[in-house]
Amino acid sequence: MHITAMLYGAETWVLTKAAEHKLAAAQRRMERRMVGIRLSDKKTNAWLRGVTNVKDVIASAVERKWAYGWELVRSTEVKWSEELMKWRPPSKRWVGRPKTRWHDDFQRILGTSNWRSTTRVMTKIEWIDLLRCRIL
Repeated sequence: MHITAMLYGAETWVLTKAAEHKLAAAQRRMERRMVGIRLSDKKTNAWLRGVTNVKDVIASAVERKWAYGWELVRSTEVKWSEELMKWRPPSKRWVGRPKTRWHDDFQRILGTSNWRSTTRVMTKIEWIDLLRCRIL
């Protein structure tokens, strides 16, 4: 149940390494609470995951994001979410490295900047295989 509450709106998150680290730490903290052990009991994360049998929160967040990406690509109607992704602010860009965008994960895995047109010719099975590459 706690994963459902943790992942509310995960389809729209930008999953950076820092965000993944915070999610994993929060999940381990909740699992320790479920089992009734403290950090000082020196139990490993693998042991804890074996006892609780809870699905990994990061893998669940990535699955939700990729499922939402599939829906965005396959949709034929114009949605505000797609228009929002195309929109660029009228101001100048900040100095330094650009922030990670929602679709950067898709672009990195697919190896192309135009991930929507590449995905339109894919089957659902190919899309799921790419998702497995991202999770593993």
